[in-house]
Amino acid sequence: MSQPYIDFAFVKENASFERVLAHYKLSVRGTGAQRSVNCPFHPDKRPSCRVELERRLFHCFACEASGNILEFVARLEGDKDDLRAAAVKIADICGIGTAAPREPAAKSSRSAARKRRPEKIASKREPAAAPGLRAPARAPAEDAESDLTNRRFHRVAGAAAEGKAEEAVNVPLTFTLKLDRAHPYLVERGLSAEVVAQFGLGYCNRGVMAGRICIPIHDARGQLVAYAGRWPGDELPEGVERYLLPKRFEKSRVLFNLHRVAAGEHIVLVEGYWSAFRLHALGVPVVALMGSSVSAAQLALLSERSTRLVTLLLDGDDAGRKARERALPDLASGFFVRAPLLPDGEKPDTLGEAELLELVALP
Repeated sequence: MSQPYIDFAFVKENASFERVLAHYKLSVRGTGAQRSVNCPFHPDKRPSCRVELERRLFHCFACEASGNILEFVARLEGDKDDLRAAAVKIADICGIGTAAPREPAAKSSRSAARKRRPEKIASKREPAAAPGLRAPARAPAEDAESDLTNRRFHRVAGAAAEGKAEEAVNVPLTFTLKLDRAHPYLVERGLSAEVVAQFGLGYCNRGVMAGRICIPIHDARGQLVAYAGRWPGDELPEGVERYLLPKRFEKSRVLFNLHRVAAGEHIVLVEGYWSAFRLHALGVPVVALMGSSVSAAQLALLSERSTRLVTLLLDGDDAGRKARERALPDLASGFFVRAPLLPDGEKPDTLGEAELLELVALP
């Protein structure tokens, strides 16, 4: 026997987090759209769980449990993966349906016909080739958008088949970490107080990122979506990763520092955060991949900002050179590309200032 259809988006949008909290007898503190409760997912002596009523999100600053109202109820009911049962429970608590009422047949048919109508996609004029540059064969925005749409379709379809809601990607955080900006490691890496303050860097002493230098990551609109945690030193304890990112964060959907770069035709593409700090402080329009591969989503982000010329400046090691060869065809499909090679063992944040600026200067 097939299970009844559940519209998870409808349930989330129409649910009342206040009713859910009252149902589970969770004492609420605060007023307005944000409230605090004792976290029900760990022994909590003070209200460390923040609940956003309007956005129907929660985050515990102590145990780092977070998610939407469906995941909140699923955890409380004992099976965090059973979002179907959670949706039914929420609908019962809030007195709502598990899906919107169906439209009349005639209206529904007209709506479906409109949805089947193909949308017009504006074509992007291809720039002319220029000497010394690898010229684009086609604009990447359309291919990237198509690729992302297809991947999203399969992700949603798979989730629906399993009776689960699609998980939102890189949702803006509802909190900010309190960080120590005076940590000696930041000085050792040669960062000025101005750069530390501008990027919001600092040492974290609690939670998942405890013991690490935290780097705030924003999306293209400037919304804080994650923190990267860097181990403050080059010698790593056994079993410790140099960098730590949240499990649900998809770095391939973001270009680090993009929101600080003014829209323009030229942008410099580097691997890591520290290279971005260095070049940004020198007034260079720079974004970081947070890795060495370029995704379709990142190509689309560049294209959306009317970028025409990309200077690809990856690290001067074997991994960086291999990544350079992999990335060039994708970048050249939509942009003029310059890809100077750095000296062996050098990175943009270790190279001398004069040599670095010469590499990224426009011809």
